[in-house]
Amino acid sequence: MSPSIEQLDRFVRSARAGSYSAAAQELYVSPQTVSKSVHDMEHKLNILLFEPTGRRLRPTARGAQVLHRASEVLEGMDDIRRICGDGGLSGAAGASRLRVAVASSPLRGSVLSERDFRGFRRRCLHIALDASFLSSGSCLSELESGAVDAAVVPGRPGAEGFVWERVGAVELRLLVSRGHALASRKAVALADLEEALLAEPYDTRCLKATVLELLSRQGVHPRLTSLEMSVARHHGFLHEEGGAVLVVCDGRHPEQFPDVEAVPFVQGEGMELPVNLVWRQDAPAARMSALAGCLRGLK
Repeated sequence: MSPSIEQLDRFVRSARAGSYSAAAQELYVSPQTVSKSVHDMEHKLNILLFEPTGRRLRPTARGAQVLHRASEVLEGMDDIRRICGDGGLSGAAGASRLRVAVASSPLRGSVLSERDFRGFRRRCLHIALDASFLSSGSCLSELESGAVDAAVVPGRPGAEGFVWERVGAVELRLLVSRGHALASRKAVALADLEEALLAEPYDTRCLKATVLELLSRQGVHPRLTSLEMSVARHHGFLHEEGGAVLVVCDGRHPEQFPDVEAVPFVQGEGMELPVNLVWRQDAPAARMSALAGCLRGLK
């Protein structure tokens, strides 16, 4: 019996992320759900896909071969989706288009990646989805102007005349240099930010407002500094000025800023923000529900 596309996708994500937990965060499902899919796939293929020991998932020799082929299959599915989007296989009615803006910052992290839309594209081959990556404020502005059909943003949208549905959560971490006083902590508390030199959250409509309100409720007053969105300025702020930056950990920061630590906040401190799919009230409800379901990892 052949594995399903869903099983292939979860296996590939787990292999690339190095753990079921990391893959589960991408899919907005539980780690148990991902591991069960992989184990079911192993049962179907009658092979072991990952080495049985070690904290980081490592494919076996045969697992690496399957990973290579599975990646090709998934890429092939994306090619089919693109062909359908161009109208080549979309039938007489033609393919419809869905434009989505995703809250993202090249230096502060993104709430979703392009890969997170694969599930929707495989499920809805008749819809060509275009994703753009902007600040959350720009995402909402694009939505209000009609330039996009939906937006994925962290925190509360705070916009009238729109519908939104929670599709997941994003964990903010504190990015500091390894020489920073907080770098050795297993977790930091909001109180640790009192009088700390902290870069202002990047955008003003969702993330920044949510974070500043949280700090205000806790009576915490960091020394907020506005930073130019450049690698050089952030590098100097982290390594020379001893500053800290709130980021979404999407795997890019070690490459962008060497010798840094992304320290988590104490559980329950409120630095895990909801991620919402937002759309206009006149948008097709079935299409938006399908997108929301796929972004939550529902098939």
